Amino acid sequence: MKTIYYISGIVAVVSFIIAVVTRLFLFNKCFLGVSALAYLRVTNTMLLFTIAFIVFEYVKSKKRE
Repeated sequence: MKTIYYISGIVAVVSFIIAVVTRLFLFNKCFLGVSALAYLRVTNTMLLFTIAFIVFEYVKSKKRE
């Protein structure tokens, strides 16, 4: 389970960096045919997945104790 939230966290950070770079440096505000706003939406979704998996892991570990 830790692997899943590490991957979603990494994807969130990478998509955030791509969104910022796209917003600042590209004139047409698109990178690989996707707008900066779409990258920020992917960032929000991945961060929510990460938070949900961390909470799930925390609850699961508390039940074992």
